[in-house]
Amino acid sequence: MDLIGVDIGGTKVSICLGDSEGNIHASKRVETATLGGPETGLPKLVELIGHLIRDENIEIEDIRGIGLAVPGPVSTKTERILTPPNMPEWVNVPIVQYLREKLGRLVFMDNDANAGALGEWEFGAAKHLDNLVYLTMSTGMGGGIIVDGKILQGATDTGGEVGHYVLDPNGPKCPCGQTGCFEAFCGGASVAHTLQQKVKKNQKSLILKEVEGKIENIDMKSLIAAVKKSDSLALEFWEEYIERLAQGIGVLLQTLNPDAIILGTIATHNKELVMQPLRQALPRYAWKAPLEHCRIEPSALGSDLGKLGALALAIHGLKEQMF
Repeated sequence: MDLIGVDIGGTKVSICLGDSEGNIHASKRVETATLGGPETGLPKLVELIGHLIRDENIEIEDIRGIGLAVPGPVSTKTERILTPPNMPEWVNVPIVQYLREKLGRLVFMDNDANAGALGEWEFGAAKHLDNLVYLTMSTGMGGGIIVDGKILQGATDTGGEVGHYVLDPNGPKCPCGQTGCFEAFCGGASVAHTLQQKVKKNQKSLILKEVEGKIENIDMKSLIAAVKKSDSLALEFWEEYIERLAQGIGVLLQTLNPDAIILGTIATHNKELVMQPLRQALPRYAWKAPLEHCRIEPSALGSDLGKLGALALAIHGLKEQMF
């Protein structure tokens, strides 16, 4: 069956035509900034979907459902985007209702981390495991949790917000307003901010050379490059990063006892640097039984995960409509 997947991120929007087997037949991508606010952005999404299906000689009536992965926080009950940090104009937007009315199709929405978890569950290496956790490990630290084959939504749609449990109340400030969150230690944007402050105090670090002396350009990529060159500051910082990552994952192992924990962007792009030291650190934060049972590995879906997650939302939404 033909499905549309729409993945709205902080920097890009991907729209794809796919099927229930996870085959992506066609896709389009635009910068999120080109949407503007909801007044111009919602019609733009309809226009992009229209162009995509017309290019493939498909009628909108042939589309069984549309999956919509959006930045959180969201309300699945009212089917609205609430207050996405990277899209400040998109406050309390009834995006599902708009697309449903304009396109005449069933539309199913959730936050991007939950969509990623469903994408892994439906198409990934941990396909159809009963209990699965997906960590985005990207700009932020988002999480999606599947328990007994179903997404853990939570009473206020905040189930799976693992990036915002506090690891250290004396830690760095988190973008969410709390202090010492998992994301504040391991989210890409927070890592960049903390590292910039450290390099200001130690300008001999190779990290600074990686960004041609521009401290404001220091990010996860420049950190990784300096780690590979055995820069002392970078190595020390990376050791702390892995320790906090292990601490955060240890909480998940102890509380959820999952079959698998799938790691996103940072781990998928840097498997050797992440996985070996992480496995060495984890026994300090989790019991032997849940740790040995759980598969902890980078996502194998790569750059298609966002699109596949959106398709998975449509698949699961259609299944629920049948019951």
